[in-house]
Amino acid sequence: MYLTRKLKLGRTDQLDALARRAGDLWSTVAKWHWRFVDRQGYWLFKGQAQKMYCKGFDGLHSQSAQAVADSFYDSLKAWRKKRKRRSYEGLRPPYKQKRYFKVQWKSSAIRLRDDGVLRLSNGRGTDPVLIDWPSEKEPKRVEIGWDGDQYELRCQYKVEEDEGPKGERTAGIDVGEIHLAAVYTGDESWTVNGKELRSLRRQQNRTKARLDSKIDQKEYGSRRWKRVVRAKDRQTRKIRNQIKDLLHKQSTRLVKTLHERRVGTVVVGDLTGIRERIDYGEKANQRLHQWAYGKFLRMIEYKARLHGMTVKRVGEAYTSQTCPSCGSRHKPHGREYICGCGFEGHRDIVGAANIRKKYLGQDEPTGSSLRVAGEMASPTGVRYRPHMRCNPATAGKTSQEPTGSSRQAGRPVG
Repeated sequence: MYLTRKLKLGRTDQLDALARRAGDLWSTVAKWHWRFVDRQGYWLFKGQAQKMYCKGFDGLHSQSAQAVADSFYDSLKAWRKKRKRRSYEGLRPPYKQKRYFKVQWKSSAIRLRDDGVLRLSNGRGTDPVLIDWPSEKEPKRVEIGWDGDQYELRCQYKVEEDEGPKGERTAGIDVGEIHLAAVYTGDESWTVNGKELRSLRRQQNRTKARLDSKIDQKEYGSRRWKRVVRAKDRQTRKIRNQIKDLLHKQSTRLVKTLHERRVGTVVVGDLTGIRERIDYGEKANQRLHQWAYGKFLRMIEYKARLHGMTVKRVGEAYTSQTCPSCGSRHKPHGREYICGCGFEGHRDIVGAANIRKKYLGQDEPTGSSLRVAGEMASPTGVRYRPHMRCNPATAGKTSQEPTGSSRQAGRPVG
């Protein structure tokens, strides 16, 4: 498995020169690609563009130059794919020239020296980039790009998955907007509180609305307009970092809890295309489109694999509407699911139980079914303290805090 690590580099003349050379190459590839299309009606292939414009390009390593062409043709491929959808009508292909562009290095241009310095080659006649590397692992792919304030190094390196004894339990996870995750393992269940994330989203929306109103009152391009735009970028970037940090901490603690419960297989619901299928109105749609379910699921998946768990995705259609006891289907009202057969349970936990049941039932013989008790025990609410660190040394001590009220009343928190 490959993980990504980031490192802030500041701004130097060497990095500016490399980004400028990469921008010149991007502009050359884009310009001549569309000239061939306009004048001859011929679309250049990626290999042809690399041979014509990247070979012998000064100032960049040969594979770094090829990576620039790769980025252009990847964008072109994505445009071709998206323009077939009605929702992407009017989307333009990559055609603009760039003054600066990210620089990428592949494994042949990367070397970790014995003194802990990462050496990134830039070809003959150009000084390499030397970086004090805080890890003993040599990255397989490195990218340096601008993050808005300074240059940032992003590298991919290989990590070994946990080969220890694997748990035998299976957990179903239903990802939601009110509760970030509802987990059901067959004999116990809990929910991950999502109020902190929703609060950050509301703060983000209020900040954007307030600063957009001020921007509209300023003359476009004026000194005051630029100052408010910079303030908006700075404040919204801070909130985005807080949201990302919160998602990392919650997903880390969730996976560690599953590992402690001896869970070997994690089954999550596949929510692909959910934004295109439903329409709940203006306010609900805003929350839906800001729902970071894809990012949260990816965090859960790769962190679970690092702990030696198997991760599966199953379709979650109607999982929150189907009774896990009798199989009948109806849309619940509120947070409780009540069926005519007498079954009662938390709606999100019902979804997690049906996701787990759907996966386990795939290999069951015809006519058999996996049933649950007529009354599902209420889940334990789990709150997180996002201001506390969540590294391996402290996560188990400070990240999880089941509230006393949820234990006494047996009700989910939030």
